[in-house]
Amino acid sequence: MRLKKTLVLVGLFASCSVSAFAAPVKYSFWTLRQHPEVAGGFIPTWTGMGLSFTPISLIADRKTELKLLIGGGYTQRKAWYDPNTGLMLDDQDRNPLVFDVEEYDWRAQLSQGFWASWVPGKDLVTLYVGYDGMFTRTHDSMVEGERRENGSSSSKQEVLSIDDWFAQSLYSGASPKHNPYYPDMGDTLAATLYGGVKLDAMRDTISTQDGFSTEVNVRYMPGPLNDSMDGRADCYSVTSNTVFAKTLCSVKDVKGRNLFSAVALDRFNVNWTSGDIIPLSLQESTALGRKVRGFSYWSYDTELSLVNNAEIRLCGPEALIKGVMPRFNFFYDVGFGCGNYYNTNVSDTNFLSSTGVQATITLYDFFDLGLQYAYLFHGHDYTHYDDSVTMRVTFFLDF
Repeated sequence: MRLKKTLVLVGLFASCSVSAFAAPVKYSFWTLRQHPEVAGGFIPTWTGMGLSFTPISLIADRKTELKLLIGGGYTQRKAWYDPNTGLMLDDQDRNPLVFDVEEYDWRAQLSQGFWASWVPGKDLVTLYVGYDGMFTRTHDSMVEGERRENGSSSSKQEVLSIDDWFAQSLYSGASPKHNPYYPDMGDTLAATLYGGVKLDAMRDTISTQDGFSTEVNVRYMPGPLNDSMDGRADCYSVTSNTVFAKTLCSVKDVKGRNLFSAVALDRFNVNWTSGDIIPLSLQESTALGRKVRGFSYWSYDTELSLVNNAEIRLCGPEALIKGVMPRFNFFYDVGFGCGNYYNTNVSDTNFLSSTGVQATITLYDFFDLGLQYAYLFHGHDYTHYDDSVTMRVTFFLDF
């Protein structure tokens, strides 16, 4: 029944695309995600894309845009929440719940620009509203029965099936079915309404960046709507994201290709996420551990998080193919979190900090594929709890 609902919604989504197709249209990329057990995370296993339409201009010389996007694929989730309390596992030797997610997403977004930015070709202010739909189906991990390093044990731990993980004696009475701390297990059809405003005064190219941008975004997953679809979500999330950038130097050859550039950037991110049911799909982007580089996703998940990311980006040379070049990002991150842990009434405060480097290959400003190494000053990466140095594959710049 849930799958039928999903097909109906996707069908309606596609029909809207056809009806709008007469308007000026162009390809619109959404995002990519990877699964760490597929080619080490170096190839995408979830892809999203679609079309953007500019049917009319409600304000002269300002952009009115409708985006219709769709995506799907296979990803991994790894969470350390005690299924009886919702708190992070107090013994770092405990095995986390590791499972795979078959996920299909669709988005409809309408945006309107206002006033001309002092950066040519941009609107100074953009207002937008949208709807996100999602169907997920959880599966036992593709490496069930194998051993992986997921804590501080001297030996690797066996990856258990979902049922076996919940059936462990230390979690007596817990179940994956409608568990309050793992709400989106099984089949889930969920909806999110969102809106926001962005001020854009950033002049950015592949190798240089100057100016600033700031954005405020509000996301709401209404309980009654999600209950009607068995979405098991009832929460809201408010995010403010501000980025400053300054090109320190830029050297180009006679053909205009970048030989070397250095850019200083700083991002300040504030998020408040609260509600009766906060699904893991939302926690992936809002938890403090996700935004301070070097830490595990789905960790340090309190209602309020404040993060400052500072970095120096060294880019070039653009030697053989225009738009393809190496990039090294040297970063220092600090983050603070407080309030209740998600889906609990237990409050806490956390402070995280890290430094490190991302070594990537930039492909046409489309994505940055490479490795990230981080040294952790404060806090623990739950995947490598006793290690001060962590490594991850990266597909995109963080901001």
